[in-house]
Amino acid sequence: MSKPEFWPIPNAQNRRIPRSPAAGSFWEDRRDRRHAGVDLYAGQGEPVLAAEAGLVLEVSRFTGPDLIPYWNVTWSVLLEHADGSVSRYAEMADTCVTPGQRVQAGQQIGHVGEVLNLSLIDSSSPLYIQRLKTTGCPAMLHFERYSSRPCPSRHYLGGNFFAGERPANLQDPTPYFGALEDPEA
Repeated sequence: MSKPEFWPIPNAQNRRIPRSPAAGSFWEDRRDRRHAGVDLYAGQGEPVLAAEAGLVLEVSRFTGPDLIPYWNVTWSVLLEHADGSVSRYAEMADTCVTPGQRVQAGQQIGHVGEVLNLSLIDSSSPLYIQRLKTTGCPAMLHFERYSSRPCPSRHYLGGNFFAGERPANLQDPTPYFGALEDPEA
């Protein structure tokens, strides 16, 4: 299995992976959905780097108010690595790579986005979204890890699966970043 060479947000205040039951942890139970990755909180506009080299498979819109009213428009990059594993960097404000492009580890691929429009979050919003508003954490990098190319699913939306079973190729990214994480920071 491949290993990252770089923390994806070099200017983040910390290098911590949220762990269950924390908001933004892998496979977090959000009552009507499960979180498909980890959320790395950072300031809006911070550079996002490729953790390891890869081929850009896809650059696409990830969230938007037409999908969920309190979402801002964000973008996603899907990178395939030499061993066939795939990383999704999502909820970015913008991207600076194109499909078919090869990127090096540490190369900038975009900027952290502000996924939530805080002014549209109210008591009818899911509880975990209300908590993010309360804690003031609307900007983040959503990161997913797959052992092989993810298949499109009607049960997937904005980094969440709305079906009970976890896809077989979806991996917990926590161990992936293990050596680069600084839980004391």
